[in-house]
Amino acid sequence: MADHGNILEGASVLLGVTGGIAAYKAVDLAGRLTAAGADVRCVMTPSACKLIRPKSFEAVTGRAVFTKMWSGPEEYRINHINLADAADIVVVAPATANIIAKVANGICDDLLSTTLCACWDKPVLIAPAMNSRMWANPAVQRNVGILRQMKFDLIGPETGRLACGAEGVGRMAEPADILAAIEKIAARIEKS
Repeated sequence: MADHGNILEGASVLLGVTGGIAAYKAVDLAGRLTAAGADVRCVMTPSACKLIRPKSFEAVTGRAVFTKMWSGPEEYRINHINLADAADIVVVAPATANIIAKVANGICDDLLSTTLCACWDKPVLIAPAMNSRMWANPAVQRNVGILRQMKFDLIGPETGRLACGAEGVGRMAEPADILAAIEKIAARIEKS
């Protein structure tokens, strides 16, 4: 997966992008991962596509972005299984309350949630991003607890100014910090 000079060189990273306003930061993360030598494939939810265009990710990764369960000329391929099989590390940034609930409860109703269901045995990093009142919701906290039981790694959320203008916990971790967390996961994989 990696050489000794750069831990992410040649690593296959699956980046899931959901419909949180922090989706714009995911483009920066994808670019950083690509610059670090990772092979980055992106899966975007329909809500994410309303906030930022797949072409932004294609430009920084040099790869097509997956947005639908069955799309493209190779529709006979089962995308969610192929994407899961190819990934060394899976990252969801931003991870909304919606995707956290879907993963925690085994709900598979779009390409990303279905792919994540097939990635339970892979290293997965979740970067939550939502309003602080949503983050504090007992149901969200229960779902986060389930993800931790599943051995998923979490980074954030951070405290700061939220999209609604309020201050509180809910900001997605910064791309540089997420990249550092991914590098730690890659080092952990390399040691095993």
